[in-house]
Amino acid sequence: MPYTNSQEPANDDLKKLFERIFPDIPSVVREVCVSLGRDPERTDVEEFAQRIRVLLWKNDYRVLRLFKHESSLEAWLITIVKRKITRWLRDQDSINDLEDKAPDSYIVQQDQEESLLRKERRKILQLASSKLPRREQKLLGLWRQERSREETAEEMEIRKESGALEKVDLIKMLQRIIREDYAI
Repeated sequence: MPYTNSQEPANDDLKKLFERIFPDIPSVVREVCVSLGRDPERTDVEEFAQRIRVLLWKNDYRVLRLFKHESSLEAWLITIVKRKITRWLRDQDSINDLEDKAPDSYIVQQDQEESLLRKERRKILQLASSKLPRREQKLLGLWRQERSREETAEEMEIRKESGALEKVDLIKMLQRIIREDYAI
């Protein structure tokens, strides 16, 4: 029986539940970020996923104990991830919005500078990708979702081998748009 007399899940049950959702956390993180209008890099997804894993695991599965089977485990996980990522992104934006500060009011840390550069590159890439034809936008979206070559080929109705060539062409298109529009 999964619950003890106090209707609390046993640690073994919580461990099994944790192990069940553990591999799904990165894809849920990516899905939530995209739904929030963010296009996270792979490293950001892994960082957020690791934070969620720690959150669910720490203090003897304290957060995981809150799952009461009133909704699907996936819906509950999406809610937890969305809540945490929204908070982290809000905090990150307030830390990284250095543009509003006077130049002499802070000393730029290397990680802050790198973060600002990544943020600026993401903006440029997002603007450039919006200028792509629909088909290429769809293709880029599939690659950003880290779909396999087979899934991408099936979705785009192309041969698997053609995908690599189309990827090269898409990268060249983006580079051209960025060079022409942003003088980079």
